[in-house]
Amino acid sequence: MSWTRSTIDAGGFHTGYLEASPEAKETVVLIHDGGYGTTADLCWGEVIDHLADKYHVLAPELLGWGETDKVVYFDRPPYAGRIPHIAAFCRAMGVSSATFVGASFGGSVLLRALVDARRPWPIDRAISISGTGGPFRDPKGTAALAEYEPSLEAAERMTGLIVRDTANLSEHIRRRYDNSLAAGHWEALTAPRLHNPATERPAPADDFLDRFATLSVPVLLVEGRHDPLLEDGWSKKLADLSPSARSLIVDYSHEPNIEAPAETARIISEFIEGAGA
Repeated sequence: MSWTRSTIDAGGFHTGYLEASPEAKETVVLIHDGGYGTTADLCWGEVIDHLADKYHVLAPELLGWGETDKVVYFDRPPYAGRIPHIAAFCRAMGVSSATFVGASFGGSVLLRALVDARRPWPIDRAISISGTGGPFRDPKGTAALAEYEPSLEAAERMTGLIVRDTANLSEHIRRRYDNSLAAGHWEALTAPRLHNPATERPAPADDFLDRFATLSVPVLLVEGRHDPLLEDGWSKKLADLSPSARSLIVDYSHEPNIEAPAETARIISEFIEGAGA
């Protein structure tokens, strides 16, 4: 294991994070997925082991997960409250420029931060693995991810939505289940689906795709060929909007970072040193 686990105050929130190779010159910030029971190490631990010989790696835990405070905002989208939290984390850690990589929900948070005109995160280049920023999701997949009441069986079903085969992931599944029992975690992830029955709140207008088209930061969009949660071809549809973005299709499911950590680390490293430079 190449990384250490620590906590820090980020914007007033107790925040857990992993760190590897702080002496390295170039920083990579990894943003984890949004499944029940995930943590920075469950999502990225093995990838970090492959990156740590080259890069200073940071993997913070978002609001609601791991050792970070279990905070819920009911008056804003799920991305909006988490973007300033990670901005505060970067300031607290002294990160002034970095490559950011997000998986699934973490990739969507990353893309939302990337198109924010205020430039809240110090992003030099970005990689979104199965994170679309919101569009191109399969409604059945979204519903399946939300159906979680803690049990080992439910943890296996959820893991089966993001990898092709769970046969060798018994430890991953057990840890996911254990993590999902943390005080406030299940509640924090479930609470946003509550709605006041006395009011109607239509979805606000969203110009995400228009803003994505104006990007100048290099972006790599990684799509799993066997992903049951997103529309086929989503990465090309998104990449076609901006000359700064390109699509890469890999022979995995929703999270190659879990299925193939060495391959994922290679993709990250090649993008940093090649097309993303």
